[in-house]
Amino acid sequence: MDVEMIEGSAEFGRLVAEVEESGERVRLTADGEPTEVLLPAAELAALEYWAARYAKGARPEAEPAQEYPPGPTEYGPYIGYRHPHGGMTLTRGRVVVAELRDADTVAWLEQQAMFGRQGYMGPKQSAAFAEFLARQAPVGDDGR
Repeated sequence: MDVEMIEGSAEFGRLVAEVEESGERVRLTADGEPTEVLLPAAELAALEYWAARYAKGARPEAEPAQEYPPGPTEYGPYIGYRHPHGGMTLTRGRVVVAELRDADTVAWLEQQAMFGRQGYMGPKQSAAFAEFLARQAPVGDDGR
């Protein structure tokens, strides 16, 4: 779902609740262009896990702001903790429920995660592939 950038904590709190209940992302836009993505915390964790398998580390971050963000912000039942490098972690009742990241970072994570997943085989798939390879004729052997 795309939502034009909003002002006011009540509206943002409603969007966080929607992400928590539905498990679907909300893209925040400005002038029709995606600027930030509000996504379930578990989805971000999975993207970061698979991206790290491929990229062998985190995306280089810009220098943090000179000042640390002010204290946590309340959005209805949710508490938002801003990160020095941008983005925000949102909690409800001491449980992380959603993350806010800039759209470029989420796009980069998705691409790296795709490559990370493509190179992975589970134990059963790996064993079946090894068995398949064992049945193949050696390379260059035409069977004569």
